[in-house]
Amino acid sequence: MSVFRLVRFPALAILLGCCLASVAFAADEAVETSQPPLQLFATGLAGHSAMCCDGNGNVLVTNYRHLGSVGKISTELGALVLWDAPKANADQEEPFPLVGLAIDDDQRVLTLDAEHGRLLRWNPETKMVGILADRYQGRRFDSLFAVDVGPGGNIYFTEPERSSGDGANGALYRFDVATNRPQLLADSLHLPTGMVLSSDGKSLLVAESAQARIAVFQLKDDAPAEKVATYFLTVMLDVDNAKEIGRLGHVTLDRRGWLYVALWDRGEIAVIDTTSGKLLELIPCGSDRVFGLTLWQDALLMSIPSKEAIYRYDLRPLIGRHAP
Repeated sequence: MSVFRLVRFPALAILLGCCLASVAFAADEAVETSQPPLQLFATGLAGHSAMCCDGNGNVLVTNYRHLGSVGKISTELGALVLWDAPKANADQEEPFPLVGLAIDDDQRVLTLDAEHGRLLRWNPETKMVGILADRYQGRRFDSLFAVDVGPGGNIYFTEPERSSGDGANGALYRFDVATNRPQLLADSLHLPTGMVLSSDGKSLLVAESAQARIAVFQLKDDAPAEKVATYFLTVMLDVDNAKEIGRLGHVTLDRRGWLYVALWDRGEIAVIDTTSGKLLELIPCGSDRVFGLTLWQDALLMSIPSKEAIYRYDLRPLIGRHAP
């Protein structure tokens, strides 16, 4: 089994008897960790969940209530399942996880079916789900992980590894909305998982899990991406081997240029100042695993698979300690 394959967990029982279209918020419950504590934001996740915000204060999340779903969480209106990903074939019986999540300027929701290698898009007006891509030059994607939307609505996504070939065989793609087809931007990557675009859309930061590093690619029109910088987590965390760090989950970037990296197998989040290249802090997650990340208001939201929940970390004290 691939080293990045997801471990499935049963859906959390509905808290306090709430119905399907509800969500549990508990601002007074915290994970045991350093100050400020992590606050329980929402429950009801089914395993590993990716997250993003829609710009209106709502949080979108994959695998909400059950695998293969995309849910919408609102602090005012509660939560609901927006839609379910279509089955890959008529004979499919087992549910499957969705691992990447993003939203475009038209509020269309993009997600990745890792198990079947599909890039999916849901239209809120038609309520229809379409398959944008499931192969490149005739070869089906073996695995997909993270997705983001860039200038012009173009879609970027990672393929951690291919079943054929050994060593560094992960890839980075751009789905060109003008040509309606994927383009290969970079290959021979070491298990690329989490990924995020810079605020200006000119560069892409990609977590290479197998080497415990963050590669920075400069994007060019109609040309392969060029690697221009690398942040080595082994150096930052003072470890000898990338295996000591393990897999990297999702990443996100704030307006200060601070990069938040989910250290999936360590249950921590590394905060890196991309301007100075320095590690600012390690945020403990109160668990041995952390997967999805997104910024929400003045906080960082993280999905904790073992707790089947999302936790909120107040960033204001951290910003106060490090912002100039």
